[in-house]
Amino acid sequence: MNERAVEIAQKHIQQANPSLWNGSSERPKDFDSRIFTYSVDGGTELDISFEYEKEDGWLHLCELRDRHTGELLNIMHGYGIDSPQNLTDTIEDICEGRLARNSNAPS
Repeated sequence: MNERAVEIAQKHIQQANPSLWNGSSERPKDFDSRIFTYSVDGGTELDISFEYEKEDGWLHLCELRDRHTGELLNIMHGYGIDSPQNLTDTIEDICEGRLARNSNAPS
């Protein structure tokens, strides 16, 4: 497991879903579905947000972008808006070995 992916996932959930709401019942006031951007390496960044889909409910959404042009390089989503492990797995999959240990998050 990539330490940087774990760090980003934990930080994101701590910032955007500190009460670890699982998507059922009433949404807490501390839940934040805005996009947070994290540095991946010198040329790419990762946007993470929580999105609601009618059929699947709440999901985490990850978009890998070129830092300089903003071009979308890849997009993935997964279940578990309260699970650092599920988000870590998606981050590792979308970044495909690009994660730099010394990057600052968020950028």
